[in-house]
Amino acid sequence: MVNWRDLEHSRAGGAERYAWEVARALVGAGAQVEFRTARDRGQARRELRDGIRIIRAGGPITFLPRALLGLARARGRLDLVVDADCGLPAFSPLVLSRRRTAVLLVVHHVHQQQFGAMRQPFAGLARLLERRVMPWVYRRATAVAVSESTRSEMAAQLGWSGPVIVIPNGTDSPPELSIRPVGERVVILGRLSHHKRVDLALRAVVALRASRPGLEVDVVGDGPERARLEALLDTLGAASGVSLHGRVSETDKHRLLANARVHLCASDAEGWGQVVLEAASHGVPTVARAVPGLRDSVRPGSTGWLVADGRDDEATVAALTEALGNALDQLGRVSRRIEIAGACRSWAARFSWAETHRAVIATASESLQRTAARRSRGSTGRCR
Repeated sequence: MVNWRDLEHSRAGGAERYAWEVARALVGAGAQVEFRTARDRGQARRELRDGIRIIRAGGPITFLPRALLGLARARGRLDLVVDADCGLPAFSPLVLSRRRTAVLLVVHHVHQQQFGAMRQPFAGLARLLERRVMPWVYRRATAVAVSESTRSEMAAQLGWSGPVIVIPNGTDSPPELSIRPVGERVVILGRLSHHKRVDLALRAVVALRASRPGLEVDVVGDGPERARLEALLDTLGAASGVSLHGRVSETDKHRLLANARVHLCASDAEGWGQVVLEAASHGVPTVARAVPGLRDSVRPGSTGWLVADGRDDEATVAALTEALGNALDQLGRVSRRIEIAGACRSWAARFSWAETHRAVIATASESLQRTAARRSRGSTGRCR
C-alpha cells in the first residue's frame, strides 16, 4: 500500500482512512501488507499496527521517489501494489513487473483545478503528470474511484478510457449518545486546507448571524489554513460564537457532531464526502456546494441541501448563507427535523467499512487472477 500519509500523520484526513481500511481489508483476507508512507515529525520509521507493517520515509517532496525506490527493491516479492493518488500517485508500474505484480490505482478526485493553487512551473508540471503521464502509466492497472463523480472526472478531464470501479468510503456506526441539540448550532468538519474553503463557510455563518445572533459554530479539524481563518474571524469581528477546536479525539468529534443542528461544507471538490456521511450517521444533514463528491454524498431535500456555485466567492457566500438560513428554518420544525434525521441515518447506514472491505477484496482478487493468467501465458510462450 502506497499512500502519502498514514492515520497518525498530523495532516491525515479521509484519504488516509480509506487507505488504511484498504490495508485492513487485505490483511483480513490473509495478505501480508506493507504500508509505505511519509514520515511526520515524531513518527517511528517502522511500526506494526492492526497487522500492517508501516514503513515511513521522506516528506512532501521526497516521499514519492523514496516510495518508488522501495518498490523497485521489493519488486521480486510483491503480488499486489495499491497505489493511492494523493495529488499524484507513485507511478509504481514504472518499476514493477507487469507479469509479476498486479496494481490497483485508487483515485479520490481529479486535481487539475487544485494544482492551480501551486506556483509555476510546479503547477504546470503537476497538471501534465496527472493529465498525460498518469493515464498512460496506469493504462493496464485496475483503476478504483471513490465516487461516480470521480469516475466522470477521470474520463472528462484525464481522458481515461479504461474501466473504473467505484468503491465508496464507508462510515462508522456512531456511539450511542444522550445528546439532544439545543438551539441553532452549525458544525464544520474536516481538514483546514485551502480547497476545503472553510473561509467561505465561516463568512456565510457570520453573515447569517446578523439575523440569527444566537447561531454558534464548531469548526472541527486542523491544518495549514488555521492561522488565516483566525485572522479572518478577527477581521470580521466574529471570533465569539465560533469555536476552532482543532484536531479532536473520536469521542469529542462524535459529541460535537451530535450536538449540531446542521453540517456546513464549502469544499471546492471532494472525492466522496466522508464528513457528510459522518454527520449523517448522527442524523445531521449537510448544506454543501454542488461540486464533485458532495453531489454523490448529499441527497438534496432528503439528507441535505446543495448550493449551485456562484460566479465568484461573494456570490457563493451569498448562496451558502441563503441555503443555510432556509435549512435552519426547516430544521426548526420538530417534525421536519425528525424526518430528515431518519433519512440521514438510513443513508449513512448504506455505507459501511465492511462493505468497502468486501469490494476491495473482490477487486484485488480479480486483479491478481488477471496477472496470474498473464504470467501463465508468458510461461507457455517461452516453453514453445
